[in-house]
Amino acid sequence: MFRIEFTDAQPELQEEGWYGLGGRVTIGDHVEEFLASLSLWNREQYEQHWREAAVRLLNGEERTAFFTSAFQFWWAMWQDDGDIRVHQELLFADRLRELSESWDVRCVPYKLLQDYRRTTEEGEAISEWRLGIGDIEMFLAEQ
Repeated sequence: MFRIEFTDAQPELQEEGWYGLGGRVTIGDHVEEFLASLSLWNREQYEQHWREAAVRLLNGEERTAFFTSAFQFWWAMWQDDGDIRVHQELLFADRLRELSESWDVRCVPYKLLQDYRRTTEEGEAISEWRLGIGDIEMFLAEQ
């Protein structure tokens, strides 16, 4: 099962002065709450992005990602031997620097998705979840 959704109806002002909207990601039995920053994107932009990211996999793209906080956190997915491998990633500033200054913040930088890896550069296993393409199809059907 795959689901990504907002659980809050209204944004809340955070102590740091930005608005956030609570949500939840479900990947199989794993459930994780998130707080999406509304500094760059609004609710509708996130939801449109999530549908677009899912369609990419259904259209045969090798990789995609679902932002839970625009340009900070995403769930990266790769097609691999009939499975979809899923990693949660924090996007550090060095990766974001790869974007040109003229890049449009409304567009998702899928080019920042790296090749699929099972281990870190230090040889440590990367936390990973697995889905099937049917999970992505069901997600889109519910939208």
